[in-house]
Amino acid sequence: EKNCYNCIIRGKMCCSLSDDEMEEDMFKIGDYVAHYKEGVCQVVDIGKISLSCSDNEKEYYTLKPIYDKDGTVYTPVDKKNQIREVITKQEAETLIAQLGDIEQLTVTDEKKREGLYKEAMLKNQCREWIVIIKTSYERKMERLSRGKKVTHVDDRYLGIAEKFLCGELAVALEMSREEVKGYLSSQMKGA
Repeated sequence: EKNCYNCIIRGKMCCSLSDDEMEEDMFKIGDYVAHYKEGVCQVVDIGKISLSCSDNEKEYYTLKPIYDKDGTVYTPVDKKNQIREVITKQEAETLIAQLGDIEQLTVTDEKKREGLYKEAMLKNQCREWIVIIKTSYERKMERLSRGKKVTHVDDRYLGIAEKFLCGELAVALEMSREEVKGYLSSQMKGA
Protein backbone atom coordinates (compact mmCIF):
# COMPACT_ATOMS: atom_id res chain seq x y z
CA GLU A 1 0.00 0.00 0.00
CA LYS A 2 1.31 3.44 -0.93
CA ASN A 3 1.38 6.06 1.75
CA CYS A 4 0.70 9.75 1.27
CA TYR A 5 3.04 12.67 1.97
CA ASN A 6 1.96 12.89 5.62
CA CYS A 7 2.71 9.19 6.15
CA ILE A 8 6.18 9.50 4.66
CA ILE A 9 7.38 12.89 5.91
CA ARG A 10 5.68 13.28 9.26
CA GLY A 11 5.45 9.66 10.36
CA LYS A 12 1.64 9.70 10.42
CA MET A 13 -0.02 6.60 9.08
CA CYS A 14 -3.11 8.43 7.87
CA CYS A 15 -3.61 6.13 4.87
CA SER A 16 -4.37 3.23 7.19
CA LEU A 17 -6.38 5.09 9.85
CA SER A 18 -9.94 4.22 10.86
CA ASP A 19 -12.70 6.71 10.02
CA ASP A 20 -12.56 8.17 13.56
CA GLU A 21 -8.78 8.50 13.42
CA MET A 22 -9.00 9.97 9.91
CA GLU A 23 -11.39 12.65 11.15
CA GLU A 24 -8.77 13.71 13.71
CA ASP A 25 -6.19 13.87 10.89
CA MET A 26 -8.35 16.08 8.65
CA PHE A 27 -7.36 19.62 7.85
CA LYS A 28 -9.28 22.31 9.67
CA ILE A 29 -10.70 25.64 8.55
CA GLY A 30 -7.85 28.14 8.55
CA ASP A 31 -5.13 25.56 7.78
CA TYR A 32 -2.74 26.20 4.89
CA VAL A 33 -2.32 23.33 2.46
CA ALA A 34 -0.34 22.72 -0.72
CA HIS A 35 -2.67 21.76 -3.59
CA TYR A 36 -1.06 19.80 -6.42
CA LYS A 37 -2.39 22.14 -9.14
CA GLU A 38 -2.99 25.45 -7.36
CA GLY A 39 -0.12 25.80 -4.90
CA VAL A 40 -0.67 27.11 -1.38
CA CYS A 41 -4.31 27.46 -0.37
CA GLN A 42 -6.18 28.15 2.85
CA VAL A 43 -9.00 25.86 3.93
CA VAL A 44 -12.07 28.12 4.20
CA ASP A 45 -14.83 25.52 4.53
CA ILE A 46 -15.40 21.78 4.89
CA GLY A 47 -18.63 20.08 3.93
CA LYS A 48 -20.91 18.95 1.16
CA ILE A 49 -21.14 21.17 -1.91
CA SER A 50 -23.83 21.41 -4.55
CA LEU A 51 -22.06 21.67 -7.88
CA SER A 52 -23.17 19.71 -10.93
CA CYS A 53 -19.77 18.00 -11.14
CA SER A 54 -19.60 17.02 -7.45
CA ASP A 55 -20.75 13.98 -5.52
CA ASN A 56 -23.49 15.37 -3.23
CA GLU A 57 -22.72 12.71 -0.61
CA LYS A 58 -19.00 13.51 -0.29
CA GLU A 59 -17.38 16.09 1.92
CA TYR A 60 -15.09 18.61 0.24
CA TYR A 61 -12.50 21.11 1.35
CA THR A 62 -13.19 24.56 -0.04
CA LEU A 63 -9.79 26.11 -0.66
CA LYS A 64 -8.77 29.68 -1.45
CA PRO A 65 -5.46 29.90 -3.31
CA ILE A 66 -3.51 32.56 -1.41
CA TYR A 67 -1.96 34.02 -4.56
CA ASP A 68 -5.23 34.10 -6.55
CA LYS A 69 -7.76 36.19 -4.64
CA ASP A 70 -10.60 35.28 -7.02
CA GLY A 71 -9.85 31.55 -7.14
CA THR A 72 -11.69 28.77 -5.34
CA VAL A 73 -10.82 25.08 -5.37
CA TYR A 74 -12.94 22.16 -4.18
CA THR A 75 -11.19 18.92 -3.35
CA PRO A 76 -12.71 15.80 -1.78
CA VAL A 77 -11.70 15.25 1.84
CA ASP A 78 -10.88 11.62 1.05
CA LYS A 79 -8.42 12.51 -1.76
CA LYS A 80 -5.24 12.71 0.34
CA ASN A 81 -3.02 12.80 -2.75
CA GLN A 82 -4.38 16.18 -3.92
CA ILE A 83 -3.38 18.25 -0.90
CA ARG A 84 -0.85 18.05 1.89
CA GLU A 85 0.33 20.15 4.79
CA VAL A 86 2.52 23.12 3.93
CA ILE A 87 6.08 22.48 5.08
CA THR A 88 7.17 23.98 8.38
CA LYS A 89 9.74 26.73 8.81
CA GLN A 90 12.27 24.15 10.04
CA GLU A 91 11.61 21.89 7.03
CA ALA A 92 11.99 24.89 4.69
CA GLU A 93 15.32 25.87 6.26
CA THR A 94 16.57 22.28 6.04
CA LEU A 95 15.52 22.06 2.39
CA ILE A 96 17.32 25.32 1.56
CA ALA A 97 20.44 24.09 3.35
CA GLN A 98 20.36 20.97 1.14
CA LEU A 99 20.01 22.83 -2.19
CA GLY A 100 23.51 21.88 -3.30
CA ASP A 101 22.82 18.18 -2.68
CA ILE A 102 19.70 18.04 -4.86
CA GLU A 103 20.60 16.61 -8.27
CA GLN A 104 19.38 17.78 -11.65
CA LEU A 105 17.70 15.49 -14.15
CA THR A 106 20.17 14.04 -16.64
CA VAL A 107 17.72 13.03 -19.37
CA THR A 108 18.71 14.24 -22.83
CA ASP A 109 15.51 13.20 -24.61
CA GLU A 110 13.16 16.22 -24.76
CA LYS A 111 9.93 14.20 -24.61
CA LYS A 112 11.12 12.11 -21.67
CA ARG A 113 12.23 15.25 -19.83
CA GLU A 114 8.79 16.82 -20.24
CA GLY A 115 7.22 13.63 -18.91
CA LEU A 116 9.55 13.72 -15.91
CA TYR A 117 8.71 17.40 -15.33
CA LYS A 118 4.97 16.59 -15.36
CA GLU A 119 5.47 13.63 -13.04
CA ALA A 120 7.52 15.76 -10.64
CA MET A 121 4.88 18.51 -10.57
CA LEU A 122 2.13 16.00 -9.77
CA LYS A 123 4.12 14.72 -6.78
CA ASN A 124 3.48 18.13 -5.18
CA GLN A 125 6.80 18.16 -3.30
CA CYS A 126 9.23 21.06 -2.81
CA ARG A 127 12.26 18.86 -3.47
CA GLU A 128 10.82 17.82 -6.85
CA TRP A 129 10.24 21.47 -7.76
CA ILE A 130 13.88 22.23 -6.96
CA VAL A 131 14.97 19.44 -9.33
CA ILE A 132 12.89 21.03 -12.09
CA ILE A 133 14.20 24.53 -11.33
CA LYS A 134 17.83 23.43 -11.28
CA THR A 135 17.50 21.36 -14.44
CA SER A 136 15.55 23.86 -16.52
CA TYR A 137 17.61 26.85 -15.34
CA GLU A 138 20.90 25.12 -16.14
CA ARG A 139 19.58 24.09 -19.57
CA LYS A 140 18.36 27.64 -20.18
CA MET A 141 21.76 29.15 -19.34
CA GLU A 142 23.61 26.54 -21.40
CA ARG A 143 21.39 27.12 -24.46
CA LEU A 144 21.65 30.91 -24.19
CA SER A 145 25.45 30.71 -23.92
CA ARG A 146 25.49 28.82 -27.24
CA GLY A 147 23.23 31.41 -28.90
CA LYS A 148 20.21 29.08 -28.92
CA LYS A 149 16.65 29.79 -27.85
CA VAL A 150 15.29 28.49 -24.57
CA THR A 151 12.92 25.57 -25.07
CA HIS A 152 9.26 26.21 -24.32
CA VAL A 153 9.09 23.14 -22.06
CA ASP A 154 12.00 24.24 -19.87
CA ASP A 155 10.72 27.80 -19.64
CA ARG A 156 7.16 26.75 -18.79
CA TYR A 157 8.10 24.25 -16.10
CA LEU A 158 10.72 26.58 -14.64
CA GLY A 159 8.00 29.20 -14.16
CA ILE A 160 5.49 26.78 -12.65
CA ALA A 161 8.01 25.17 -10.30
CA GLU A 162 9.34 28.56 -9.14
CA LYS A 163 5.79 29.80 -8.51
CA PHE A 164 4.89 26.75 -6.41
CA LEU A 165 8.21 26.54 -4.53
CA CYS A 166 8.47 30.25 -3.76
CA GLY A 167 4.81 30.36 -2.75
CA GLU A 168 5.17 27.54 -0.26
CA LEU A 169 8.50 28.72 1.13
CA ALA A 170 7.06 32.23 1.50
CA VAL A 171 4.31 30.87 3.76
CA ALA A 172 6.70 28.65 5.73
CA LEU A 173 9.35 31.36 6.17
CA GLU A 174 6.89 34.26 6.54
CA MET A 175 8.44 36.17 3.62
CA SER A 176 7.13 37.48 0.31
CA ARG A 177 7.52 35.31 -2.79
CA GLU A 178 9.90 37.89 -4.24
CA GLU A 179 12.11 37.76 -1.12
CA VAL A 180 12.15 33.96 -1.29
CA LYS A 181 13.04 33.99 -4.99
CA GLY A 182 15.99 36.32 -4.34
CA TYR A 183 17.12 34.29 -1.35
CA LEU A 184 16.91 31.00 -3.28
CA SER A 185 18.78 32.51 -6.21
CA SER A 186 21.65 33.57 -3.96
CA GLN A 187 21.68 30.16 -2.25
CA MET A 188 21.70 28.26 -5.56
CA LYS A 189 24.61 30.33 -6.86
CA GLY A 190 26.53 29.41 -3.73
CA ALA A 191 25.55 25.74 -3.98
